[in-house]
Amino acid sequence: MDLWVNQFDFQFLGIVLLRLLAACILGGIIGFEREYTRHTPAGFRTHILVSLGSCLVMLISQYAVVAYGEVIDIDPTRIGAQVVSGVGFLGAGAIIRHGISVRGLTTAASIWAVACIGLACGIGFYTGAIFATLFIWLVLMYLKLFKDRISYKSKDRYIEIETYDDIVLLLNSLNKLLQENNLSVKSIEVSDDTSGKKKVICQLLKTGAQVDSSQLAAKIMELEGVLKVKL
Repeated sequence: MDLWVNQFDFQFLGIVLLRLLAACILGGIIGFEREYTRHTPAGFRTHILVSLGSCLVMLISQYAVVAYGEVIDIDPTRIGAQVVSGVGFLGAGAIIRHGISVRGLTTAASIWAVACIGLACGIGFYTGAIFATLFIWLVLMYLKLFKDRISYKSKDRYIEIETYDDIVLLLNSLNKLLQENNLSVKSIEVSDDTSGKKKVICQLLKTGAQVDSSQLAAKIMELEGVLKVKL
């Protein structure tokens, strides 16, 4: 107990330094993968800071219990629990909707996981922190290749079209064109932007038909009123 109360004891300083350093290294490993594969905005430094801050939170909790536990009733898990829930706000900032796609979900999850790694380092649970880092790194590096292979055939197609003209006329022409290519519409979303252009997003039913995206985009561009096509 005296070890933790004396902040300037060399053994105490060594424990604090080791745990903070472990949090930086393990968080940096995950952050490096995000940075290396260009999964921004949360990269190398962000993951290190999240892990380091979480580690410090657990050190504060442990120090508070040892230093003041005999004076007041302290729950050592309370601050750590706030990190687990509070870091979700930081992860939400990494999620970006870009057109018809949403990016940043995996990065948000990695931020939350890195926060847990930091908590584990802060309490001295190095075994769990190291194994968790290993599994997270493997998931981010290699499962994406597996996911891309199995999701190509089952993934829904999306078509994003910009137009000025009548939406009903365009949809009739588009539906006819899709049927000619053995495709059918699952859902349609229509919205207006600030410039007055209308955006039509069509989700197509899953199909085993092999459709050349470039040829389909060229045919859609030939429809009356179409300004831009994105597949």
